[in-house]
Amino acid sequence: METIYINGFCGVGKTMISKLLSSRKELLNLDVNESVEKLANKKIVDIFQTDGETHFKKLEKEVLKKQVKQGMIVSLNAKTVNDEENLEIIKRTGRVIYLKAKPETIYNNIKEEYYLTPYFNNDFSVFTIEKQLNELESSYNYAMNYTIDVDNKTINDVFKETLAVYNYINKVKCHIFIK
Repeated sequence: METIYINGFCGVGKTMISKLLSSRKELLNLDVNESVEKLANKKIVDIFQTDGETHFKKLEKEVLKKQVKQGMIVSLNAKTVNDEENLEIIKRTGRVIYLKAKPETIYNNIKEEYYLTPYFNNDFSVFTIEKQLNELESSYNYAMNYTIDVDNKTINDVFKETLAVYNYINKVKCHIFIK
């Protein structure tokens, strides 16, 4: 069984999809952000404010090195693959499904809770999201093995596509009917 990493920017559904997939396949699920918060005993926003992004990245790397096990489903932080060492660990230990969305989709998905992510510094806009996506795009493209476009889709639609990719990666013989 391959370890499957779910990657993408904030608001694309990484956490939800990884939990649905791990539940359906009865596999361990690891959310990198949740694990970092447990290690630090703080919310991510607070880690960034009090300890800085460098400390967050150190904890993130520790989670990847010590908590990822073969065959689990891992939801990554929006910027995990933007670090060379993290990227090497991920590419060596599993496959990456990139949940891709337009800046407008991301904006609409997180506009009610954008303050929970440290990436906006009081500048939450479609333009800011687009700028950050442009900065991350080459890392996302290099890391990914498969891409699923989430624009104009329900979480159930995205889950069905992710499940199909998972089954393909792990050579699971099944029939999937999408209505």
